[in-house]
Amino acid sequence: MNKQIVFQRLGIILAYPLAYAYIRLVFDFTETAEWGPSFLDGKLTIALSYPVFALLFILVNEIVRRGRRDPVSIPTKETVFWYVMTLLAGLTATIGPEPELSVFAMHLCAVYSVLISNGILLGGRTSGFIPADLIHGFYVKSFAGFPNYITDWKCFGKQNADGDESAVKKKNHIGAVIFIIIMVVLLIISVSLMSSIDEDLGNFFDNLFSGIEDYIGEIQLYDIIPRLIFAIPVCFYLYGLMSRSAKSDCGKEKRFATWLTRFMGKGKTASATIVYIAAGVFVSAYILFFIKRLAYMLGGFVGDVPDGMLVSHYAREGFFELVGIMAVNMCVYLAIILFGKTDKEGSFPLPAKILVTLLMAESIIFAVIAMSKLGLYYSIYGYTPKRILAMWATLVLGFAAGLTAVTVHRGKPHFRAGVIFTSISYIAICILSGVLVAVGA
Repeated sequence: MNKQIVFQRLGIILAYPLAYAYIRLVFDFTETAEWGPSFLDGKLTIALSYPVFALLFILVNEIVRRGRRDPVSIPTKETVFWYVMTLLAGLTATIGPEPELSVFAMHLCAVYSVLISNGILLGGRTSGFIPADLIHGFYVKSFAGFPNYITDWKCFGKQNADGDESAVKKKNHIGAVIFIIIMVVLLIISVSLMSSIDEDLGNFFDNLFSGIEDYIGEIQLYDIIPRLIFAIPVCFYLYGLMSRSAKSDCGKEKRFATWLTRFMGKGKTASATIVYIAAGVFVSAYILFFIKRLAYMLGGFVGDVPDGMLVSHYAREGFFELVGIMAVNMCVYLAIILFGKTDKEGSFPLPAKILVTLLMAESIIFAVIAMSKLGLYYSIYGYTPKRILAMWATLVLGFAAGLTAVTVHRGKPHFRAGVIFTSISYIAICILSGVLVAVGA
């Protein structure tokens, strides 16, 4: 039997255990829950459930991919990177500032790793199409691949010398199964009638079924059965995502990416004058704001708090608004590139580049001011998960503003670098959070 058939069958066999693990380890978690077999004189706590599932997911995806593509293919560097990010995201769910955010990040990385491992990204690589890529993976590939778990069972049929399926007439066992079920039901009815006549026989079966009921209670079968049932659609979903992605030749993805690019290009109808005015309004508004509130906003750098104001109130006041303004500025830039007219090479006129650069520079200043306020608060009141998460969000937005300024002038998108930085920095901030908790910060 060739290796490809072996991988195909392993993928089918492991799909349901993976789905059950998802239900058991991800959906059924609590902070104090314990699960699994004994390990080093104890139980594997739920803290390990996320990375364990991530590792199982990666393993099954590789098996399915090799069974549908090439059994000896080696994952690319990009695939390995996103596999590692999936594993680390699962690991940081137990040490990061927000476990739910880490679990969400693990899901994003897992689906993205499936797409990139099969080379079916809309842009050919990590690009500005990443939202469409994720929608494509979470919904299109997975739900459209539901039937694959049924149709792919044909790999268990007899194979000829070339590994292809041979036309073998399958035996129909439905009649035998129905017959056995009928016989079991009739036997239960017969035994029940005999037990009602013979007291000793009745007592025997009462004790027997009572013992079985106690055993079922001990193994928590009443909890296991719902998981077994809910794992069925999850199995179809997970295997559908992997199998359909592995079977794709990227033809549909390329056609859709071309259509999406053409569709976005048709929306570029805003003239240069409108772009200048719109960007200029934002830039001018921020300059006036800086002039009016400069002394107040710079207080975080020197610890100078206005009279009559608590440090905690000063540090919090305006922080989230500053972060919100940075997010708005990114949206302004996105609106400009989506609707603003460009030349044949896709570049903006020099005045537009200057205005966008000024806008991003102001965003970076907002980021620095926000970090100063948060740093002042942190230096006095210490660590909390939300504070370190706020630092990360501010850092990411500031980095995005810097990349945007570089992109505008070089004409080469740096979206991939932004995604990688966001992913790595989040893992780093989660590890830092775990260290701070461990040292009692």
